[in-house]
Amino acid sequence: MKKGLYLLLLFFLTVPASAAIDKIVFEIDSLSVNTAYNASTQQLSWSRGGYATIRYEGGTKQFRVTFNGLWSDMIDQTVAGGPAKASFGTGSFEASFYNLSDTTKSNPLGSAGGTLYGGFRYNERETQESPSELYGAAVVQLTNWNITGYDWSEGLYSPAGLTATTSNLTPSNIVNYQSNWSSNNTIITLLADESGIPEPATMCLLGLGALALRRKK
Repeated sequence: MKKGLYLLLLFFLTVPASAAIDKIVFEIDSLSVNTAYNASTQQLSWSRGGYATIRYEGGTKQFRVTFNGLWSDMIDQTVAGGPAKASFGTGSFEASFYNLSDTTKSNPLGSAGGTLYGGFRYNERETQESPSELYGAAVVQLTNWNITGYDWSEGLYSPAGLTATTSNLTPSNIVNYQSNWSSNNTIITLLADESGIPEPATMCLLGLGALALRRKK
């Protein structure tokens, strides 16, 4: 009996508790969505989409995708003579995924969606390289992840990162956020690690973490 228990214990010590799962999602990109800002409602909207690439440990998987998002509570931060920029305090986004062979996008495989994380805002501004290009970034959280075979590595409601690069603007030079404009090319990247989001979002998040540690002590 003792010998049997010893062999059983030896088995559990030498065999891994579980097999490594090689499906951890890092980002979704190449959505190429349409973007429009409505001056009368002060809302920034994203719609449609083309393809998305899910990157995980060990490989990638491409899907057809539709993407929708709406950002509100806008504050125009443009300084006269400087780059156009603004921030949005509320917003949400949703993506639906389809097989590449599903050209009509009629049979969704799953979906993902989220909102801003905590009190963070979505910040967007003209890039230094081109007055006809906008770059946006935010700390977000996923509130929905339902894609069979692929896990969101950080789990729902954890801080994640989102960036958006918009080109092909109409008009080509945005002076501020007080007039309508649109684009047919916005590339969105969704990151499981929010540390990829540039200042000031990252510093604000680090500050919150430091405050929490200080209170704990």
